[in-house]
Amino acid sequence: MEFYHLRSFVVVAKTGNLTLAAKQLFTTPPAVSSHIKALEEELQIELFVRTSKGMHLTEKGELLLKKAQKTLDSAFELVNTAASNQDQIVGTFRLALNQKPTQLNISRLIQSLHENSPGISVQLRPMSTGKIIEAIRSEDIDGGFIYGEVPSDLTSLKIKSQKITTIAPYEFESNQSLQEARWITMSYYCPFDDLLKQKLGRDVDSFTSSDDDTTRLELVKSGLGVSFYELEDAKKHEQNKEISIIPDLNFDTELYFVVAKSKASSPIVKAMLQEIIAIWKLT
Repeated sequence: MEFYHLRSFVVVAKTGNLTLAAKQLFTTPPAVSSHIKALEEELQIELFVRTSKGMHLTEKGELLLKKAQKTLDSAFELVNTAASNQDQIVGTFRLALNQKPTQLNISRLIQSLHENSPGISVQLRPMSTGKIIEAIRSEDIDGGFIYGEVPSDLTSLKIKSQKITTIAPYEFESNQSLQEARWITMSYYCPFDDLLKQKLGRDVDSFTSSDDDTTRLELVKSGLGVSFYELEDAKKHEQNKEISIIPDLNFDTELYFVVAKSKASSPIVKAMLQEIIAIWKLT
């Protein structure tokens, strides 16, 4: 069994698409397809159901995915332990984002990582704070940005204090009570939702929710409700007369970059932590 076959299997499983997987693996879709076919023939099972909408794991494929990821992680850890220089480290860092990539300097981060540790690739996944914490614990991701209190089993770097405001449709009447307004909440676990209930009570009219900032913004712009949003980004949309900012509930929250304490000594994680410190000028 070839490790690059396993790696193709894992990336296709995560992306659900041969073309996207090929881009992440710096190869071609036919090459990735041949890797999957070779692995299926060797294991004598079908790993994916191929449809016009992409690649979907079979039941047996689902069972093998986590084992395949652990096998790859173990192999990369062996190589990285033997590596004497940072530019010899190889592997993938699965990075979760709770804001837009531009707000988190992701382009600079990836460029710097590529220059200093060219063997490390990055997979980006948008998630809410609660999902990021759970995904780190289940080893589905390696690290990410979160708001609020940091659990004791995570290692953290404080990135910045983030100002949060309330955004409303542009024609929102200033005399309308936020307690009576329809709210688009963040869904799942998010400290913003907890704070909203603390300020306005548990009878808040939450008719829909999304942990994706862009989705909530579009819903607000469409006039469907109000929501919490990062102040610095909200100002740009207010200037374009797309939304209104309601400052009544403004608050500050801490933004952290976190990884599992049990993984903090991993060469790939250490390399990422070094880049985060450099990009954000942390001491």
